[in-house]
Amino acid sequence: MTDCDRIRGSLAEYVVGALHGRAKARVEAHLRDCASCRQELAPLQRTEALLDSLIPESAPDYTWRNIRGRISERAPAAQRPRPRLAWAFAVGAVALVMIVIGLTFVLRPFGDIGSDLILATEPDDEMLVTIESHLPTTWAAPLADEAAVGLRFAYLEEDG
Repeated sequence: MTDCDRIRGSLAEYVVGALHGRAKARVEAHLRDCASCRQELAPLQRTEALLDSLIPESAPDYTWRNIRGRISERAPAAQRPRPRLAWAFAVGAVALVMIVIGLTFVLRPFGDIGSDLILATEPDDEMLVTIESHLPTTWAAPLADEAAVGLRFAYLEEDG
C-alpha cells in the first residue's frame, strides 16, 4: 500500500475533522506535496460544505423506537460461542486426570513386599556384636537407627 492509498483512506475523516494530532499533520503534509490526493480531496470538501448548509430536521419521537423494534424483529438469535463452557470442560478434564493420577499413587501398593524387604534369619554372632556395639549410639539418638533397635528387641523377645 502506497502513501497515497493510505492518505486517500483518511481523507473523509480529515474533511469532517475527525483526525487529530499526528494523523492530521501527516495528511496535511502529504496534501502539500501531492496534487493527485488534493484532487481527491476537493469533491469531499464540496460534499461537506453542502451537508453543512442543510438544516437538520428533528425526527418524530417514535422514530427510534420503531427502528429498534424492526432491528430486533429481524435480528437472528445470536449464536455466541460459549468460551466459558469450553473452559469449564477443559478444567473438568484436567481435574479428572489429576484425581485419577492422585488415586493411582494413593491406592497403589507400596511396592512388592517380597522384593523391597530383606528378610533376616537368625542373627549370627557377628551381627549380634555389631548390633550391641551400635546400641549406645542408638540410645543417645533414639531415632538414628530404628532398624538396629528393632532387630535387638526382636532378638531379646525370642530369648525371652
